[in-house]
Order: sequence, then C-alpha cells, then structure tokens
Amino acid sequence: MKDLVKKVLSWFGVGIHRLSPTQNGHRQQPPRLVVTSALAHNSKEGLNAFYADQEIAESYLDIEFYQRLVNFLSEKTNYDDKSVADIGCGAGHLLNFIQERFRPASLTGFEYAEAALAIARSRVPAAQIKYLDIYDGSDLTFDVVFCVEVLEHLLYPDKALGNVIRMIADSGTALLTVPNGRTDIFEGHINFWSPESWDVFVKEICQGFGVTTGLLESGHTNFAIIKSIEK
Repeated sequence: MKDLVKKVLSWFGVGIHRLSPTQNGHRQQPPRLVVTSALAHNSKEGLNAFYADQEIAESYLDIEFYQRLVNFLSEKTNYDDKSVADIGCGAGHLLNFIQERFRPASLTGFEYAEAALAIARSRVPAAQIKYLDIYDGSDLTFDVVFCVEVLEHLLYPDKALGNVIRMIADSGTALLTVPNGRTDIFEGHINFWSPESWDVFVKEICQGFGVTTGLLESGHTNFAIIKSIEK
C-alpha cells in the first residue's frame, strides 16, 4: 500500500524519504516530504494522495502544534458554549483537542481533500465535517474560527482570508497561523511571509476588524488574532 501511495504522490511532485534507517532497535525518524512542484502538491489531487495513507500523513503532521494553538487561544477566548470551526481541519486533531478539554456548543471542520475529510470524520465523530473550497467561502458563521497553516499553500491567499473573516460571527474571534518565512524552507509552500509582511497583509485584508499579529514562542510561526468588532 505504501509503495502505491508513494508512486501516486510522485505524480503530484512529492516524494517521501526516511531521514535514517532503523539501527540498533531505535525507531526510524518520520518520513520527510520532498516536493518538486508546490502547485501539484497543493492541488486537490496532491492533497488526496498525501492523505491516502493515514500513517504517512500523520507522521508528517506536528500534532502537538495543534494542541499548543488550542491552549494559546484559550488564554484569550473561551470555547465553552461557543460554536467553533476549523477551516482546513486536515485530520481533525485540533477539533479533537477542543472536544477533549472544553464544552463547545458545536464543532465544525472544513476541508478540501476528500481523503482528509474521511479521516477527520472518523477521529471526531461528534463534529460536523464539511467539504469547503476556501475560494468559494461559506455563509455559515462561528464564534471561534481557526485557519492554521493553510494560507501559505494558496495562490490567492487574499481571497481566502477575505472569506475566512466573513465566517467570524459578531463578537467572534479567529486565529490564523502561517510559517515564519524567514525560517520556513518547505518546498511545498507557495507563500513565505516575514513577521513584517504578514502584519501588513492581514491588516490590509481585515480592515474593520481588531487585528493582533506576532510570532509564537518558537519563533517559527506567525499568528494573527482577528476579532469582529461590535457595530
């Protein structure tokens, strides 16, 4: 199965390589993705190929990162009795962490890749997991909106961000993250924002909202907290 997945991934500009073999009983390091075409990697076909093998996909994802984001935003807003959405929910880890620790009124995940939707539905059965093309947007609104590690993969991040903020309910809050472009070296990303250019980009699109940007503690991730201002 893994050989087939690797072959399919190669059609979309992605290779999977172990960083080192198993030696002396030590576990192998997780596979490293080598991308030859960012556009192919970020296409629907490329994403479905990536998620086709759950073990490969999850060995690439930094699951603890999603937990840190949930904790980070919980210091600034409450999830209890709130409608929470994750746009680009992937395998559903972030929603699962919220479900385990808080009492949200509802959980909704949005994804573009059908293979990721299937994984998320099995991981967080209590959540509504829906297909979404971020360029089309949605008429649904939520009290808390996450969109993490998504915009760097898109050719038109300005259009996507405009649709994301339209999904923030009155008095709602969104948390967005992208890699710090000064340290990001992943060939599968299309956009590389420095902290300064990220601040300019977000504030230009999110006029009329309260916006706070910065770097997360590691220094490798730009964040933006976007708050809907009561009218």
